[in-house]
Amino acid sequence: MALFDDTFAPYVPFGSRNLSLQAPQMRGTDVAVLQVLLTVAQRVLVALDGGPVPITGVFDAATQAAVRNYQTYFSLSPDGIVGPATFFAFGQGVRGNVTYGGPAYGSRQLSQGMSGGDVTVLQNRLNTFGPLASIIGGPATGTYGASTTAAVLAFKRIAEGLGDTGFPANGIAGYGFYDASWIYTFAGGRGLLVGSGRNGLDVAFVQTVLADNGYYTGHINGYYDAATVAAVQAFQRAVGITADGNVGQSTFYRLGLANQQNPPAPFPVAWPATPPPPGNTVCSIALTTATSDLHPFGAAVIVTNGAEGFESLDVVGNNLPDPTTFGATYTSYAFTLSNPSGGSVIASQLMVPLPGEMGDWGGSYSVGVATIPKGQVTVYPTTDSSPTGPYGPAVLQGNLQNCT
Repeated sequence: MALFDDTFAPYVPFGSRNLSLQAPQMRGTDVAVLQVLLTVAQRVLVALDGGPVPITGVFDAATQAAVRNYQTYFSLSPDGIVGPATFFAFGQGVRGNVTYGGPAYGSRQLSQGMSGGDVTVLQNRLNTFGPLASIIGGPATGTYGASTTAAVLAFKRIAEGLGDTGFPANGIAGYGFYDASWIYTFAGGRGLLVGSGRNGLDVAFVQTVLADNGYYTGHINGYYDAATVAAVQAFQRAVGITADGNVGQSTFYRLGLANQQNPPAPFPVAWPATPPPPGNTVCSIALTTATSDLHPFGAAVIVTNGAEGFESLDVVGNNLPDPTTFGATYTSYAFTLSNPSGGSVIASQLMVPLPGEMGDWGGSYSVGVATIPKGQVTVYPTTDSSPTGPYGPAVLQGNLQNCT
């Protein structure tokens, strides 16, 4: 984990759960990423109401107010809840908005030899900065080759220079890398298409690069309007690519070559920040898909109650298919905690659908005044009355021995 992730633990992928004001307050790296992006938006979108949001990793009333301002500005429902539509206005496609065929960006660790829509997003994001685009050497392909590996390592070194220290010295896109990419790169998570209504912070970044290169003279408003489309077309004609006004892989790459600065320039930096209030997280892991054709993801977090001294294991699964996909008898989900050496089940717990988007399930296991063993966590479809099975095939998995 890098410093950002240690500061705002537990690690939760940005977009993997809806964020809202509730009791107890939601906390984690996804909240901190949101707060960084809201602060950046308020600095660059001069017509956006509100001031800087304290970056604490805790979803509080100030964060809710800033979310509502952002939603109102971009004509979204101002409910203060960060769901798929609001994540998309930050350039992060989740649930039905997953881009380039998926999986969702940040939902799995990426390394050389892998491919997918999330690799395309990674390449797009790095390609919007000239020094990194020069390493990748061309528009996003969706294949994680040697040049992408080198660019990821170069990005980590840039992020460390910005104060986010502690990255592994490799070209693997892991959890600390993802948070750094969300807070230091602002475009590339989705194509910007003529007439699509895709407005947001990523559009403001494209407008800024175009303005710096003399193609855009309007306000930095984050709206993919006629003036912005015309500026994109003029830029595309100038660099010799199809002048259709759509910003896709080739245009992101060309914009990056025109933006010969390291991340996050030309946008301002909103990190480092004031450390958050003391938390109660013991450790957390990302859960990854155990299926070949589905793309669920999630997290398992061990927390402790400081006053009473007991631990609990909280498990969340995102983008889970309807359990009946695996057979008519499966009507719910359950997770197990198993001994990784012997495979014996230590505990099993039913999960329940979470409020908000379809496909989000959660459950919690506690044994009172005791320490949770750091074993294997697996999520299965099951009946709605039996946490002990019968189970369908494993859907998510992760090993708590790897938790941080």
